[in-house]
Amino acid sequence: MAAPEKLKKPKTERCDEGEDTETCETATENEQDDAKQVEQNIITKNREVNLQAYRDLLNESMFLQIRNNVLHRRLAEYYRKRELDHVFKPFQGTADLEKKYQQKLMSYEELKEKTEREIIDMRSKTCAVENNIIGRLEGAEKKFIAFQNLERSIGTGLIYSEKGKPIADKTVSRFITLQAQKSEQASTLSLRYIRARNAVAELEAVVRKLEIMGPGLSVHQYEQLNIENKNFKNKIEEREDELIKNRAKCTGHNQILAHIREKMHQTEELIDISECDLGDFEIEYKNCRGHLGEAKMKRNRLRWLLEAEQKKAGLLTRKDLLRDFQNARDEVVTLQKAKEALQSQIVSTSRQLREARNNTYF
Repeated sequence: MAAPEKLKKPKTERCDEGEDTETCETATENEQDDAKQVEQNIITKNREVNLQAYRDLLNESMFLQIRNNVLHRRLAEYYRKRELDHVFKPFQGTADLEKKYQQKLMSYEELKEKTEREIIDMRSKTCAVENNIIGRLEGAEKKFIAFQNLERSIGTGLIYSEKGKPIADKTVSRFITLQAQKSEQASTLSLRYIRARNAVAELEAVVRKLEIMGPGLSVHQYEQLNIENKNFKNKIEEREDELIKNRAKCTGHNQILAHIREKMHQTEELIDISECDLGDFEIEYKNCRGHLGEAKMKRNRLRWLLEAEQKKAGLLTRKDLLRDFQNARDEVVTLQKAKEALQSQIVSTSRQLREARNNTYF
């Protein structure tokens, strides 16, 4: 701590040579006591802060331990459901794995040294290539400057074909500077294009390497297989749920079948009883058929007698003829009554006529 270290060396005023040694010793002791009290206060404050941090970390560790236990239980239940009991068994072959790990570390160190050597070689090659590029660039600049001087010397004595006036030196220098600017722009654009092309080629190569996971295997095939694996896992879980439901249904159906078998035994007993009753009913049926044949014979005889009687009765068997006959008899009766009434009226009128004649003669 910075504060206690500063307080370990308190400033003590030197006593004058004329003063007593006892007073100087008491002053130094008092200053040392004050410094110790200040150090103790700082230490107690830091101790309380550290204790509070320790308590917080202890609570957090307990919470994380509980969470870890819960997750371990869930993981154990998951492996038990998947019937992966070999996960709980202790792993064997740790010594072989340690040897393999040491071998891998040794190979990693060799590979690291090899990569460092390759990096050094690449740096030396890049330095040589950069020096070569710088020399070529200087040569190209010199040639370009010489080419511009040649153009300037050629363009100073030229004349316009239309106007016939000589071209000014300012215009020639302006064209040359414009040409230099355009060449610089073209070089920068070509350099940008080359860099972009190289970057694109590198990225395409990286993408191809990333896409190719092995001989005949690519990333999109892996993603497709992963998606199919997830789909199959979901289907397997659905089928497992369906199997659980079907097992529950099978247990229910087995209980129903047992109940149906009990009922079947009862129904077989009832069928035997009903077959016995059926035999009795068949005997009664045969007797009833015999009685029915006799009744039919009697019916036929009565029918024949009725037909004979109907033939004897003639027209009396038809209702409309009987009705007409009855109506005709009723009319005859009414006509007879009308006749008798007319006859009595004729007799009375003839008597009155005679009396009237007799009266007229007298």
